[in-house]
Amino acid sequence: FEKFFWFISSENFLVIGGRDAQQNEILVKRYMKNSDIYVHADLHGAASVIVKNPTGNPVPPKTLNEAAQFAVCFSAAWDSKVVTSAYWVNSDQVSKTAPSGEYLTLGSFM
Repeated sequence: FEKFFWFISSENFLVIGGRDAQQNEILVKRYMKNSDIYVHADLHGAASVIVKNPTGNPVPPKTLNEAAQFAVCFSAAWDSKVVTSAYWVNSDQVSKTAPSGEYLTLGSFM
């Protein structure tokens, strides 16, 4: 995972973030598993962040908070000094399929 942004959380979870839209696409399609958590800053164009959860046990709130801070720090909000938040969802809630008549660009997910 060296080509991505990454860190090990305080509770020993691997947290990975994409550097650009193409890496976001690779992270979600290739590396995200059913037990993982998807985190994203509430801002267009922010990095997709995945908390790897190999055990399938619930991810502790401290790790989710660290991953959310990571997502915001690698978004345009950080450079612009804009206050924003981040959200997390389970991996089965992330989709590349757009509603009828709409299109999702590279690196975009619903």
